[in-house]
Amino acid sequence: MLMYLIGLNVQGGRIQASIPRSIFNKYGNSVEEFKMYIISNFIVQDKRIKTLAAQHKWTLTFSIRTVVELVEEPNFPLNQFRFINISELLTADTIDGSQLIDIIVEIVGKEEPREVTPQGGRPTKRLALKIQDVEKNTIEAVLFGDMVEQIQPHLKDGRVEPLIVVLQFFIAHRWKGEVISGPQ
Repeated sequence: MLMYLIGLNVQGGRIQASIPRSIFNKYGNSVEEFKMYIISNFIVQDKRIKTLAAQHKWTLTFSIRTVVELVEEPNFPLNQFRFINISELLTADTIDGSQLIDIIVEIVGKEEPREVTPQGGRPTKRLALKIQDVEKNTIEAVLFGDMVEQIQPHLKDGRVEPLIVVLQFFIAHRWKGEVISGPQ
């Protein structure tokens, strides 16, 4: 049995995740509808099977190394994703800085974290990342505060596999003619 999972965005757009037949017994009973999970070590692929349920070009595929953890008490709303491609940001005439976006990317570069103090605020950490989508489009993303601490362990040197992340609730801006993204 091959299992397909569908995630929705606020505009009704969907992205598909699949559990291959060969590893279904490992994951098939651990994923339930209307539950929230932290899923890591999955594969992002060009979708081979076009379905009406998910028109998105990419699919998330479980592997034998995929880890699925149930989030017992989510402390944030179970909002739908609004996935976009970096190419949409790069080709946009204007960028609406009030829209929250979600994006699946690989982290391909980073600066060292540094302390910053926003005007009238308290000191926090800042981390600039270079992110790339599966079409090889790149932009910069900036993380602040707790997000820097959360991602640091995954950015260790010597990592063999690419670091794929889903960034949710980000705002895109143009700065010095370049598109950058940061958390809301």
